[in-house]
Amino acid sequence: MYGHIHIILKDLVLSMYGKEKWASILKRVRLTEEEILEPVQQPDEVSFSLLGATCQETNLNLEAVGKTFPAFLANVNYLHNHLERQHPHALFPYIEVNYQDGADSLQLHYLSTRSNMSKVLVGILNELGREVFDLEVSIAAMACPPRYARKADSSKCAASFQISWKPAGRKGSKCSSTTASETSRHTEAKHMSFASLHLVMMDFGQLFSRSFDVSSCCTQQAQQTPCIECVDLIPSEADRKFDEVKSHSSPRPEEVLLRATPSCCVAAGWCDDHMETCTEFWSSSDGTSSHYELSQDAATVDVFVSHSWSPPADWAKMMGDEVIYGEVKAAMLAVMAKDYAMQTEQRCLKDWGQTTFWVDKACIAQDHPELKAMSIALLERFIQMCDSMCVLFTWTYLERLWCVYEWACVLIHKPTEKVYLQTELFVKEQTLPLYIEAVRNFSLKQTKCHVEEDRRILEMKIEESYVSKEHFEVLVQATVIALMARSMAFRAGRSPILYATYFQPWVLLARDLGMDELAKALESCNCLTWRRVSTISSEGNAVRPLKSGGSVSSANWSTSLDRSPISEKSHPLSPESQDELMQMSIGVNSLLFHQVISDWFEIDVVPILSKFQVASTK
Repeated sequence: MYGHIHIILKDLVLSMYGKEKWASILKRVRLTEEEILEPVQQPDEVSFSLLGATCQETNLNLEAVGKTFPAFLANVNYLHNHLERQHPHALFPYIEVNYQDGADSLQLHYLSTRSNMSKVLVGILNELGREVFDLEVSIAAMACPPRYARKADSSKCAASFQISWKPAGRKGSKCSSTTASETSRHTEAKHMSFASLHLVMMDFGQLFSRSFDVSSCCTQQAQQTPCIECVDLIPSEADRKFDEVKSHSSPRPEEVLLRATPSCCVAAGWCDDHMETCTEFWSSSDGTSSHYELSQDAATVDVFVSHSWSPPADWAKMMGDEVIYGEVKAAMLAVMAKDYAMQTEQRCLKDWGQTTFWVDKACIAQDHPELKAMSIALLERFIQMCDSMCVLFTWTYLERLWCVYEWACVLIHKPTEKVYLQTELFVKEQTLPLYIEAVRNFSLKQTKCHVEEDRRILEMKIEESYVSKEHFEVLVQATVIALMARSMAFRAGRSPILYATYFQPWVLLARDLGMDELAKALESCNCLTWRRVSTISSEGNAVRPLKSGGSVSSANWSTSLDRSPISEKSHPLSPESQDELMQMSIGVNSLLFHQVISDWFEIDVVPILSKFQVASTK
């Protein structure tokens, strides 16, 4: 297990029993903190030894210890993609949930590489129900389905449960006559959505901060980037930039006005100390001189951030009343910053705070009208000077004309593979149909723009670059379908169910819109098998696909790797095959898996999108 688990265990013991008890546990296992608290992969026997010693020293059982590990609860498996990228060799469990809307029970099937961990899961479920959802949870073991049976019998690595619940009620309350609507309310988290809770517990940003000092912009960037709450801001920065650009002899004002914001000033993991400051930044589009001070002069920027300031009108309905749009944006940008750091030769995960963003509120002087007008006019050139583009892609993104204009600029000036959709926390079963319909019905005419004069200017700019509005709309549809399919492929590789739920709809949409060649290219993504190959590779029994010119060459794929899509319709799966596929979610080399997906996209999909681009642009 990863050393983070040991850090969490230490925190539990210290908070409940004190330093002496923790010292006794270490003495019992004959280990030192230096040996067990480093946030790297640790031998399983060390972790279980610590758990056993903790139970002996504290008289707790495994179910009770599990209460301190809500981070292990993965009833929404796709959230583990977020963690796999940061912990390439971590062994995340696979949890399958069968639930009917409105019911007060569900079936849960659990698969792990480690035996007896289901006992910990029982404690997690009980505590999560009581403390977060105010529910009394009942858990009964049941027979494993056939695809898990062999695993369960051989090593106790699989378990199945029938789980039911009822409102626990607070002291003095009467819950005996609770209505269905009241039960529904009780199943909602008291402070945040279940997905948000999962990430709060699972994001190890705070733990990394203890070892790598990336806890906040105040500590890491104090000498480079002023933080709103920490320093006296220099109010004349916008005036200085205005004077500089007016007096500069260069015919390229974008070289003077380009600014970059260190990611740690606008992005944060859920547990990071500076999340509150980042959330405040994203709470409103209104910018001040202090926000401009968060950025610095730059020759280039790592990532251009495209987003909508306003959440979708149905945000609360889809995501939960307590889920804050600004928090989600900050958390997703932290993931983008970490991804970018790990893709950069000179950086690694601990350097994610050095990833630079172009964010309008920080990189344009919002309270200096003349400088603001200059910068907005240079938006297209700023995009060209950024290496990549990150889109915080909500289901209403394509309704905003400014967002669509940024997309139009990127399609001209950036390779499609340099555009990254951050969708992991936005796309759920409830929101996926909204995404599909938004792309299917996309129309430039239906986009919204608060200032009608802006609409005239932006539409004119689009018309200058594209053959027609109709050609542009088709290009947008094609690129969104392709990029959403790439984003969903990481999630879909976990199981045939997720493949059918999140990946196949994009193939079908491409066909519905007459994009047969694109649909065929998307169907060549055999993410289920590739995830298994990545798992084997992580064990040293297979080699990474060879590269040619920076990307995987189709000719270099192993002849044993069937690239046809796997789905229940085209390839009926035997129980044995399903059992094998389910284990892809465990022990995967996530960096290799992500690289294989990226290489597939560049080889098979980008050439098709290039045809759309050639046909659409002047």
